Amino acid sequence: MGDGLYIGLDLGGTNIKAGVLNGAGKSLAKVSVPTGRGPDAVIANMIAAARQSVHSAGITLDAIDAVGIDSPGPLSTEKGVVIRSANLPGWENIPLRDRISAALGKPAILENDARAAAYGEFFAGAGKALKVRNMMMITLGTGVGGGIILDGRLIRGHTDMAGELGHAVVVPDGALCGCGQKGCLEMYTAASRVGQRAAQALHDPSVTSSLREPLAQFGELSARDVEDHARRGDELALDIWNQTCRYLAIACISAVHWLDPQMIVFGGGMAAAGEFLLQPVRRHFEENYWKMDPPAIVIRGAELGNDAGVTGAAALACAMMHAR
Repeated sequence: MGDGLYIGLDLGGTNIKAGVLNGAGKSLAKVSVPTGRGPDAVIANMIAAARQSVHSAGITLDAIDAVGIDSPGPLSTEKGVVIRSANLPGWENIPLRDRISAALGKPAILENDARAAAYGEFFAGAGKALKVRNMMMITLGTGVGGGIILDGRLIRGHTDMAGELGHAVVVPDGALCGCGQKGCLEMYTAASRVGQRAAQALHDPSVTSSLREPLAQFGELSARDVEDHARRGDELALDIWNQTCRYLAIACISAVHWLDPQMIVFGGGMAAAGEFLLQPVRRHFEENYWKMDPPAIVIRGAELGNDAGVTGAAALACAMMHAR
């Protein structure tokens, strides 16, 4: 990233994370505060978090070169505006970048949260050790998101929608997604859907599974339930988990042919399963990938965890300054 100091602001539905990073991507300070409700209150909390992170780093705002902000979307990176957000009630066409910039007196950049996390992993996480220039990240949480870096540049696309990997179609005419498409990757691999798919299978009374116990207790199943019972050898849980990994592998194969990345990184809550997720994804990838050449791709887990967004936002702020 070069020299300088940069603030990263990661806006989540529950918490705002802020940090100060230097030009090498090293964190000097990190803080977290509750998000709050309503645009004015949330933005005030973001500004306060930024100031707290600077104070914790033992510096003043004068030492900061720029601010990077990530937010759930959809948004316009060019205008610095959050168009709306499902997790932030009352947010519609909010000029977040300019309000933060004016309050802190620093240049600022706004980026989609999943893309910022991908850039963080590229710069200071999973992509750093191998010095990759071409990388894709898939985040597995309530939904499925991601980001794409080609030749060292974060790709945003014509309408700021690049990286919406969860809405790649993997099952033609499949399950109806909330986006209006059928067969989206998100419908088969998001953490929320993995549990739902297992619960749906248990509607058949002839299916025997240890998952019936948590379903009866809690009224629903989570991806963690499926993972835990699959690790214990439950047949249904293993089947659902294996199907999920196969869909992810199919998406990875398509991505390799579209983008030719050196690395595909998995992040988000489900990626905490580690090799229990990654090994079957790699196996299905190798089984289904074309046979003309062996795959020249590394599939691995993310490294930065909850710090990916802050790191990526700060790194993008630095990239913005160096591009001027």
